[in-house]
Amino acid sequence: MSETMEPTVLGPDEDPAGTLAASGARIMVREHQTDGGFALVEHRIPPRALTSPVHRHAREDEYTVVQSGRVAALLGDRVVYAEAGAMIFKPRGQWHAVWNPDDREARILEIITPGGLEGLFEHVPKLPADGSLPDTTALTERFGVEFDLVATAELAHTHGVGFGPHSG
Repeated sequence: MSETMEPTVLGPDEDPAGTLAASGARIMVREHQTDGGFALVEHRIPPRALTSPVHRHAREDEYTVVQSGRVAALLGDRVVYAEAGAMIFKPRGQWHAVWNPDDREARILEIITPGGLEGLFEHVPKLPADGSLPDTTALTERFGVEFDLVATAELAHTHGVGFGPHSG
C-alpha cells in the first residue's frame, strides 16, 4: 500500500514537518501524499502578524479557510476581511498576503492545489529589522514564486503588522 493510501490521524499539536515553531505554519499534508494533487498547511497567526510577504505564484491556487479568529487578506489591490468559517480564494497569478489584524491568535487552513508550494513555508524570508530587503531569487527559482517586498513593507506599515509573535 502506498503512503497516499494509508489512513492516518494527525493530532491537533502534531507537526510532522517541524515547521510550526519556526514559521507558524504546520505542514499537515505534503504533495507526495496526494500524488501531487494538493497540500494542506495550517497557520497559527499571532496577533498583528503576517503569514508571508506579499507574493504571487504561477502554478498553484490557494483556498484559505478561517478556523478561528479573523484574518485580513490583500488580493491584488483590495483588502478583505474574513471571520471563522469563511473561505478566501487566491488564484494563481494574484498578488496576495494574509495577516491577523486583531489582538488574539487566528488559525487558518490553506489548501494548495496542485501541491508542491508547501515547502516554501520552510524557507519564507523574514523582513530584517534594519529594513533591508532579503534576496529572494533562489525561492523564486525553486518555487515559481515572486515576492514584492516593497509592497510588504508598505502593507506592514499601513496595517501595523509584521512577522513573528511580537509583531505590529
